[in-house]
Amino acid sequence: MPSNAESSRRRFLALAGTGVAALAGCANRTESDTAASRTATERPASTASETPTTSPAADETEAPADAIERQAVPVDLSADSDGLDAVAARLATADIVGIGENSHGVAAFKTIPRLLVRRLVDAHGFRLLAMEGTLGDFASMNAYITGGDVDIETALSSLEFYFWRTAGIRRLFEWLREFNDDRPADDQVTVRGYDAQFHDVSATAIRSYLQRVDPSYLSEIGTNLEPLTEPRYERSDPAYMTPAQVSLVESLRERLRMNRTDYVDRSSESEWRLARRHVWTLDRALRFQQHLQAEAYTTGKRVRDAAMAENVAWLRDWSGADRAVVLGNSNHTMRTDGDAEAERMGQHLTDEFGADYYSLGMLFGTGTFAAPTNHDRTAFETHALDGPVEGTLEAALADASPTAFFLDFEAARENAALRAWLGGVSAVQFSVPRAANRGAIPLSAPPGTVYDGVVFVRDVSPASFVSGT
Repeated sequence: MPSNAESSRRRFLALAGTGVAALAGCANRTESDTAASRTATERPASTASETPTTSPAADETEAPADAIERQAVPVDLSADSDGLDAVAARLATADIVGIGENSHGVAAFKTIPRLLVRRLVDAHGFRLLAMEGTLGDFASMNAYITGGDVDIETALSSLEFYFWRTAGIRRLFEWLREFNDDRPADDQVTVRGYDAQFHDVSATAIRSYLQRVDPSYLSEIGTNLEPLTEPRYERSDPAYMTPAQVSLVESLRERLRMNRTDYVDRSSESEWRLARRHVWTLDRALRFQQHLQAEAYTTGKRVRDAAMAENVAWLRDWSGADRAVVLGNSNHTMRTDGDAEAERMGQHLTDEFGADYYSLGMLFGTGTFAAPTNHDRTAFETHALDGPVEGTLEAALADASPTAFFLDFEAARENAALRAWLGGVSAVQFSVPRAANRGAIPLSAPPGTVYDGVVFVRDVSPASFVSGT
C-alpha cells in the first residue's frame, strides 16, 4: 500500500491544474530565434535500412494518407518486430532519446517503451534509463534492477507516479534485472528519476545520507530539515523559500563542500555527488512549489522543466552513461514551439545537445484509456477517447492503412506532399486525467517542430495498473 506521503503527493497531482499543459507539468514560453524549432534536417541522416525512401517523382498534390503509407514503417508490438528494430536503429542515431506518451492511461504506451528500451539497451549500448519522477524516487527500483535484495512489488509501490505502475513497465524492469545479471557494474543499466517536483523525496534522501556520514550535523539542522521530509503542499497555507529554508539549503551546500573528504571516506565519491544533487534538486522543488502556491503556474513549470533537463544532463555525467533514454509525458519530452510561454525539458535538451537529442512522440487515434477516479490514484475507470480530433496530426495519420506505424519526420520531409502537410499541421491530441470524460483533447503544438518522429497507434486500449495501486 502507498505510504501517507505517497498518497499526499498523488492527491496534490490531482489538484495541480486542469488544462492539458498544466496537468502534464508544462506550460509554454516564446523561444529565442536561435533556439526555436530545430528542423529534422539538422539530425543525422537516416540509412536506407532504417526508413523507406520516397520516390523523387512524388507530387505535392499527393494525398497525405497515401504519402504516409509509403513513408511509414509499420510496427507490431511484439518482441520480434522488424519494424521496431528499424525504429530503434533510427533513434540510436542520437545519444539521448526522449520517448513521450500523449496519454498516461494507454496500454500500448507502456508496451512501446518496453520494447524500444530493450532494443536500445541490448543492440545500441544505452545504459541510463531516466524516468519522470523526482531525483531519488527510483532508488528502490534501481536497487532491484541492479540485483539488490529488493522485490519488485516493493520497488513498484515506492514510485510516486501511478502511470509507471503498469504491467508493461513492470515487465521492462524485470527484463532489465535479467539483462544486468552477472554484468560488471560499469556495464549495467541504471534507472533514475529526473524530476524536481516533490521536496519530500529530496529531503528524505538528504536525511538518509547524513544519518550515515554526519549524524551530529543532522541533529543540528533537524528542526528545519524534518518538516521538508513531509508533503507540506497538502497544507492549506504552506510556506516555501522561507528564510529558514533558504538558510538550510545554503548550510547543506557548504557542509557538503567543506566535509567532502570525510564524507567520501564514510560513503563514496559517487554517493557524495548524489547527495549534493539532492540538495540542488531540493532547492528547485521549493522554488517550484512556491510558484504553484502563488498560482504562478507558468513560472513554476518553467522552473520544473529546466530542472528536469539539467538533472538528465547531470545523470549522464554522474552515471558515466553517454547514451540515455528519457521517458515521460510528451509535454515534457517534446520541444517548444515558437508561441510557447515556458520551454519544455525537450527544448532545453535540444539547446544543450542539438542533434544528439531525438524527440519521439507516442500518439493515439481513438479507442479507450484508463484514468484514476480518486485522489490517491488507486482506483481507475475506462474512458472513451472519441478521437481523432479534427485538425490534429492524428486525424491525418488515422487515414493511413497501417494500424500502428513509425513516421520519421526527416525522412518524411523528403516527400514534397508530406513536407507541405507537416508545415500546415499545428496541433496534436492528449488525454487529461482530470478531464477524462472529454476524451481526446487538442493541444496547440506543431508536430514538425516539437517532435523528430512519432509512433502512431490507431486504436488503443486502457493500461492495466498493477502493484502499488
